[in-house]
Amino acid sequence: MALMRINFFSEALGKHHHFNLILPEQNEHYDINAAPPLLPSVMILHGLSSDNNSYMRFTNAERYANEHNLAVILPDGDHSFYANMLYGHSYKDHILEVWRYAHQVFPLSKRREDNFLAGHSMGGFGVIKTAFENPDLFGKACFMSSATDIERLLNYNWPDFKMHGIIGDVNTTSGTSLDIKQIVERGIDLAGVDGLPDLYMMCGTEDFIYDDNVEFKAYLESKDISFKYEEGPGEHDYAYWDQGILRAMQWMSGN
Repeated sequence: MALMRINFFSEALGKHHHFNLILPEQNEHYDINAAPPLLPSVMILHGLSSDNNSYMRFTNAERYANEHNLAVILPDGDHSFYANMLYGHSYKDHILEVWRYAHQVFPLSKRREDNFLAGHSMGGFGVIKTAFENPDLFGKACFMSSATDIERLLNYNWPDFKMHGIIGDVNTTSGTSLDIKQIVERGIDLAGVDGLPDLYMMCGTEDFIYDDNVEFKAYLESKDISFKYEEGPGEHDYAYWDQGILRAMQWMSGN
């Protein structure tokens, strides 16, 4: 596997920024006369307390990706919930910019059926948001231990994090860029239920937001959205997400 940290000028953020890329090595990479095959890829979105190095440090994602011949794109979304912040940077635009940049520069397939999303917690929300807003780009999306009740985060006590920086001085997320039900409904309007990416939802039964995930599961079912659901022993930690990203990659690659 090749591990790269790409520093590039982000037009979305108006400054240099970075993302990580894990690239399975092919025989053609060593032969100047050969054209490397285009690889399927998964973009993994980190959580609120993590960054784009966390999956490389705390999980075996690189080894799993090698076993399943998947490239891995790891953007940095800061504390943005992968939205264009009202008082901050445009991370919704930035992660799509990273996706486009990686696919232009590296041997990655642009076919929808070869492009996947995964993430946990804040990143799980980001997966839901990105998949439903861009159903034409991604064939499969896996969200783990996801932050699905954004209302409870309006006054969430976390260092240097203020939800108001993303959506403004409001007392509800309803009608904002983080309105998860509106995101889902707009995705259905855009692509139809059958035009959405294949979805895989998972959460540990000891996770402190397990009940939120069960409620969101019921909401998706009420919209007649088909998805794979899995729960089992696990907390809100990388021990659970390590095994989750393995199952996600097995599902994405079909083996």
